[in-house]
Amino acid sequence: MSKIRWGILSSARIARQKVIPAIQDSQRGTVAAIASRNPSLAQQVAESHQIPTICPTYDDLIQLDTIDAVYIPLPNHLHVEWACKAIKAGKHVLCEKPLGLNEMDVQHLLNVSRQYPKQLVAEAFMYRHHPQWTRTREWVRTNYIGELRSIHVHFSYDNRDPDNIRNKLEFGGGALMDIGCYGISVARWLYGSEPKRVCAHAERHPQFRTDTSTTALLDFAQGGATVICGTQIQRAEHVTIVGTKGKITLQTPFNIPPDEPAYLDLQQDQERSIHTLGPANQFSEQCDAFAAAVIDGEPLCTPIVDSLNNMRVIDACFQSAQANTWITCEHLTDP
Repeated sequence: MSKIRWGILSSARIARQKVIPAIQDSQRGTVAAIASRNPSLAQQVAESHQIPTICPTYDDLIQLDTIDAVYIPLPNHLHVEWACKAIKAGKHVLCEKPLGLNEMDVQHLLNVSRQYPKQLVAEAFMYRHHPQWTRTREWVRTNYIGELRSIHVHFSYDNRDPDNIRNKLEFGGGALMDIGCYGISVARWLYGSEPKRVCAHAERHPQFRTDTSTTALLDFAQGGATVICGTQIQRAEHVTIVGTKGKITLQTPFNIPPDEPAYLDLQQDQERSIHTLGPANQFSEQCDAFAAAVIDGEPLCTPIVDSLNNMRVIDACFQSAQANTWITCEHLTDP
């Protein structure tokens, strides 16, 4: 096998606009089939991206012998259900974040995946594959900015549409689940450990009941992290990483266009420098990294155990916001 043959489970916008084009442009992937509850949209997508097979149902797609892996961009409450079905059908799975609705949800997926060890499952935190993040993590791990002490993540957008799945509580919508999960992932990834405890405050929409704004404090053994996310404020994103001898700032940490370079702002004591990386398509890089895991046996960047710990921290943030107190992060094992 030289390339992964992908099946796309739905015609969601992220699939149409970002992931399908990225797979087709990747070195080690090709889209072989798509299934959608909107047949006319599936037909349009297939024609636009030269996808040879259109399946009438999701079940039909995961049973195909002409695909090796399934990409799942369905609403959050359907992630675990269809990931489990795909695994049992002998397919590898790349699933959008968050992997499930809560710890119990992701734990169930982990239990099922362990029964099918030949099938790989990964959460689609695409940012980890961009060169700006590869360089940032390298700098942090080699103490280029001294010992890591502080991480600040801000991620927000303005979406007031009551019919949008991000504003539906029963579908796993809300700021923390949709974009706050990135900040928690970043903090855990850079510290290389799990937080000891968290404290969070959330504001909920009076009708949607989703959190439209959440601020979380994560207390690690080495330092701290703040994660601020919102769904009804100005669109913005940035990450600041501070060590004992320097600081790194990422101005477009998550949604950087594939045809634009990334700029890392590095400050060491009184010296400041701008480092240019890319352009790069982080979705294509993600596809190729997943293929390397499937074909070559390389480790996954975001395996289920990592996703489970991320979900546990998200759960703890929700518990903290409700109880208005610090919550200890139990059952977390450092990587």
